[in-house]
Amino acid sequence: MYLELSKSFVHTIANKDLEKIKLIRKGTNMDGEGGLFALILGFLALFLILGIVWYIILIIGNWRILSKAGKPGWYSLIPILNIYEEYEICWKGWYGLLYIVLFVVASVASSSATGEDPNIVASIVAAIAGIGALVIRIVQSAKLAKAFGRGTVFTIFLIIFERLTRLVLGLGSSQYVGKE
Repeated sequence: MYLELSKSFVHTIANKDLEKIKLIRKGTNMDGEGGLFALILGFLALFLILGIVWYIILIIGNWRILSKAGKPGWYSLIPILNIYEEYEICWKGWYGLLYIVLFVVASVASSSATGEDPNIVASIVAAIAGIGALVIRIVQSAKLAKAFGRGTVFTIFLIIFERLTRLVLGLGSSQYVGKE
């Protein structure tokens, strides 16, 4: 009798625990969208954290580039000033401002060139401004590489893999030798 009572007691507890587990699982919605939503949020959080870390590393690299050139490193934190000073250490600062203007013109013109009624003039302006900004950026990359005593291969890497090569330039052993 004791054995039968204990078996029924264990069976009752097991069934109640199973029901509790089902209720908990049902409440957290592990069967449906909740799990997928949590997975997506987890990946977004991971990418956000990695993006912030990458951006901080880029700021440190740009800070070091400006510091090696004798400019205050904190200039790399101010959006338009950092471009101006970067162009100033290897070329002329106003080319940096021209690059910004051409980039903005290309962006605005290309957005107005699309849609239901595309504007051919806006498309042409966007193309010319975009090509002008690209040419200025390529020449600036070559001059930046020369300003730090680097050659053609480094210039090509600076054009293709800009962010990584800037890290090498800023955090590596490159020394600023000056403008041409």
